[in-house]
Amino acid sequence: MGESADTGRTGVDGAAGGETTLVEAIAAGIAHEVRNPLNALQINLGILEQELSEIVPDHGSHVFEVIGKIAGELRSLDNFVTEFLRFARPPRPALEPVAVRPLLADLATFIGPECSGKRVSLSLTAEGGPETAMADPFQLKHAVLNLVLNALQATPAGGAIAIETGGDARTLEVRVRDTGQGIGEAILPHVFDAFFTTREGGTGLGLPIARRIVEAHGGTLVLESRDGAGAVATLSLPVARGER
Repeated sequence: MGESADTGRTGVDGAAGGETTLVEAIAAGIAHEVRNPLNALQINLGILEQELSEIVPDHGSHVFEVIGKIAGELRSLDNFVTEFLRFARPPRPALEPVAVRPLLADLATFIGPECSGKRVSLSLTAEGGPETAMADPFQLKHAVLNLVLNALQATPAGGAIAIETGGDARTLEVRVRDTGQGIGEAILPHVFDAFFTTREGGTGLGLPIARRIVEAHGGTLVLESRDGAGAVATLSLPVARGER
């Protein structure tokens, strides 16, 4: 499912070359057709809000509440287009030596306030496994972030999420554990299917994007869970460039 070293890349379904190119072309066309009017709507909504503020001084009035809701929906649509493009046309990872512990510490600092806002504790235990791995730092962070966000969406207030590292001299493992509601046996086989989601308002792209990133690095991503017993996502990457 990841990209190969040549231009005949492997597609979503394992077909080579042409099919991936077609998917990318369709994705780019959809993004273009949606983004242009979307940008125009956002600009005009901003102009409308500015002009209304001169007529209606009370910014707590109902009209500004409606404008805020419209702006929120437009942002959600823009985010969906971004995620769709990232899934359909993933960039090839630019590998470099990455210090794993500082990267995960930065990620935990970034997502920590969102976890606190949901009253979910977040812990990081990064002493295990290799200290450095060959990876694209931005893509690796994005993959782990998607796993944490997925765990956060499934974990109620009072629950906990743990990020842990492990592995050996050849393999880096990053595990994301949660004490959430878990995933039923009927649903678990579909969690990596694009657009599959059981969450209202979800895109169903977070886990598929994370898996595509990991597989483009030559690694694997698996999710283990039982209904009512939380879940564990395990990301495994080869440490050295030559291992890919």
